[in-house]
Amino acid sequence: MKKNIDYADVWTLLHEYIKESKETDRRLKERLEETDRQLKEQIQETDRQLKEQKQETDRQIKKTLKGIDGLKKYVGGIANSNGFVAEDLFFNSFSKNMTICNMTFDSIDRNMHRISKGIEDEFDIVLTNSDILLIIEVKYNFHHNDVETVLKKINNFRILYPIYKDYTIFGGIAGLTMTTETIDTAKKMGLFVFTQKGNDIKVLNDQVKKFSNV
Repeated sequence: MKKNIDYADVWTLLHEYIKESKETDRRLKERLEETDRQLKEQIQETDRQLKEQKQETDRQIKKTLKGIDGLKKYVGGIANSNGFVAEDLFFNSFSKNMTICNMTFDSIDRNMHRISKGIEDEFDIVLTNSDILLIIEVKYNFHHNDVETVLKKINNFRILYPIYKDYTIFGGIAGLTMTTETIDTAKKMGLFVFTQKGNDIKVLNDQVKKFSNV
């Protein structure tokens, strides 16, 4: 026999199912909202931490750069101080004895600086007599890469001081310390090489080239 369907029971079950579904949807919505809220909070916290880390990193970078700048100034100050000491020593030594090999000079100048015709240059030590001139570049530690600058200075001197156009010019380097490579480079270019020995000047190369006006 077929059982009679109790529509009241079916309706009751359907009503309960709809009610439970709504409750499930409500709970799911609450969970999603809570998850979304937590996710937003985590993102905000992460952004805050990243911002703080960036600010700290920027601060450390600025501090490091400031330290580097200070170190550069300190090292630069030492280099400038050493350069001045070297110039002072050589200038005083050449002033006391202005005879170099077989050449005797009448006057000595230091840090001759001039700007003319778009050219600017400075010459550490310049010795002159009536027809000969010696340009000496001075460094505390003379590096071989700096030797070639003397040739450029000789050319610039011709332009900046045309009064000496008929002079025979010699070039030289002077350093309290220098490598064998520096000395050899200067020799190949035909330059005097001077260093300090006690209170006197020591000539390391006198096989030099005359730079006559052309």
